[in-house]
Amino acid sequence: MTVRSLFLIACLALSAMAAPVRAQPGAAAEFRQIRAGEALQIRPDRAYLLLRFDTSLAKFQADILRVPDRTEMEAYEAAKRAAYVAAGAKAGPPESFVFYYQGRPNFFALSANKPLVSAGQVATVIAEVTPGDYVLYGEGFGGSLYECFCLGTVGFTAPAGQVTDLGTMIFGRASEPSAFPELAGEVDLGPSAAMDWRLFAVALRPPRTSDALPGGLDPAKVAPARLHAVSQFVEPNTVLINRLAAIPGVLAYDKGRVIDVATGTEAVVN
Repeated sequence: MTVRSLFLIACLALSAMAAPVRAQPGAAAEFRQIRAGEALQIRPDRAYLLLRFDTSLAKFQADILRVPDRTEMEAYEAAKRAAYVAAGAKAGPPESFVFYYQGRPNFFALSANKPLVSAGQVATVIAEVTPGDYVLYGEGFGGSLYECFCLGTVGFTAPAGQVTDLGTMIFGRASEPSAFPELAGEVDLGPSAAMDWRLFAVALRPPRTSDALPGGLDPAKVAPARLHAVSQFVEPNTVLINRLAAIPGVLAYDKGRVIDVATGTEAVVN
């Protein structure tokens, strides 16, 4: 299992394994993707995330991170200190020490391979999650994190009793041009972005009035995500790093600096 803090210090990587991060087993109490054909019942004590995937390139997953609270962080730090002492001389520097931590899960994957609804090249998923603050952490395949958005992304709050509409996730090969305007500036980078591991460009298009909702979902229970910029962070258990494409009114970049457009200031390092 892996836990991440995105509010204490930028370089804190609470790694539990040395392989690419996977959505944790035993996370059913924290996360459940609604199955096709399942009746949509919005519980007042749970939060819900709605995300559409453009699948014209492939069926990716969206990796999200629930921001742990201080109690979780204290429990993690205590477990890490104990494991570090037990490891002795082979532990190495404490900053990069990796150990298996069986605490509360907070890394999850919304998969386009298991849509609630599919229409053409758009797969729509809804996941039931614990209410709280989340970060769009990266994208991947088969439950594994392939590419983190370590160089800039967005966060949002998922309130209880509500479906938070994240819009549409769009993908492109970073080495090639793309017809999606949302990917401008993140694609057509040339062969260097398609060498040993292919780099993908990813955008999040906020919900539009023309976006369809799954049948049986009460529109009164759905609200667009209130996105905010999230600055750089460290993730050692990923194949590649990239950034989420800029989002008008929300996320911008200035020579690598992550800009929170709403305030016009640089997003603070998390």
